[in-house]
Amino acid sequence: MKNNKKGFTLVELIVVICIVGILASLIVPNVISYIRKAKIAAAIADTRTIKVSIESSLTDELLLSGDDANAAFNKVLYLEQGNSKDRKYDRVGCFTNYSWNVYKTNPGKSTGSQALDRVIAGQLDATFSETWQTGKRVNPLGYNTDTKNCAKYLKDNNTNFGLVVVYNTTGEVRMIQLYRKGILVTYINGEYIANLDSKAHFIGTGTWDKIYTDSKKKSPDSCYNINLSNKQIGSSGNLGGWY
Repeated sequence: MKNNKKGFTLVELIVVICIVGILASLIVPNVISYIRKAKIAAAIADTRTIKVSIESSLTDELLLSGDDANAAFNKVLYLEQGNSKDRKYDRVGCFTNYSWNVYKTNPGKSTGSQALDRVIAGQLDATFSETWQTGKRVNPLGYNTDTKNCAKYLKDNNTNFGLVVVYNTTGEVRMIQLYRKGILVTYINGEYIANLDSKAHFIGTGTWDKIYTDSKKKSPDSCYNINLSNKQIGSSGNLGGWY
């Protein structure tokens, strides 16, 4: 019996390989873009969930506790630039990984600013089923440069997330920065901004326009003046550092 089976010729193989290569060059970038967009969407969704949870818990607590919660609003949010001691600022509260560590390692009731931190932490604990690693008691706001950045914060402090939340006396969240899985998402001025740069860092004492420009976006004029200074309002009215 004759064997009529024929294999591919070298020319046919080359043609097939070329076709596969062309298809791959068209499909792979789209797949990578889709995966990237899906990761960003998931990161923004998590940040949005955190914002809603925190505002809900803050509103309830402030309505019930009244003046007892005032001690939590002891951070300085400057509203204008300059070195003058009398420049305008808002009193705000701030929740970070430092607050989370206190909540996780010191069970029980708290007083002063930590009382409201505990309300926020408890709400976050109930919101997510995943494990949020406690890490060290270090404020992520200090990781605010290209070299001392978000990724380094996670590595240095043995945690899987970095979180900064700034809220005002009405329970409204002014700003959130959440870093997880290589993506820094910032909520500011009603929008969510994602930064995937390997050097992405927390804003620290920098003016909030950097949140936009670091992500290659145009910043609103108002953000050029606002910054979360490393200042805390003490019982005597003096301003001292807090991170």
